[in-house]
Amino acid sequence: MTHRETAADDDNELVRRARRGDADRFTTLVRRHQDRVYRLAWRIVGPDDAEDVAQQAFLKAWLGLDQFAGTSSFGTWLYRLALNCCLDHLRHRHRFQPRPLEDAEASLASDLDVAEVVVEALEQTERHAALAWALARLSSDDRLLLHLRLGEGLPYERIAELLGIKSSTVGTRLFRARARLHGLIAERLWEGTRELR
Repeated sequence: MTHRETAADDDNELVRRARRGDADRFTTLVRRHQDRVYRLAWRIVGPDDAEDVAQQAFLKAWLGLDQFAGTSSFGTWLYRLALNCCLDHLRHRHRFQPRPLEDAEASLASDLDVAEVVVEALEQTERHAALAWALARLSSDDRLLLHLRLGEGLPYERIAELLGIKSSTVGTRLFRARARLHGLIAERLWEGTRELR
């Protein structure tokens, strides 16, 4: 039996005991997975909100322990839950946070065209908003797969192991998830250009 299989079996026992009200066992699960959940939140929502989002994920896990079916490892289930918390946070966070004009003027070089800088910033904001919109519309499986590969940089073999699928299936699903994501982004950006006409 490998170390991962032992850890997964141990997690399942901790979950079983936590479901019966043993909060100390859930605390053990939190300690075991907190670094990974925090890193995920930090990468997706940024350092300012990562701790709050990670705590929200663990709270949802505690309240939703009965929904953990055990078809995947507890770590994978928690990771998906944390990813969904991150995406929810991005959807609800204010996208535009105004800065005082003095700050903006001070940061611009004198030879820059302010109009170009503003247009570029708006285009970048629009692209980020389109990405967030598209990610919110992807299935949680697609979001998780894209994050594991692009966000975490995991190889196909590790992703296959985490998700309990074949490595070749990871490649096929990634291809399809990327195609769906690109299609959604294009749709959102096209809608934006149509609204300007």
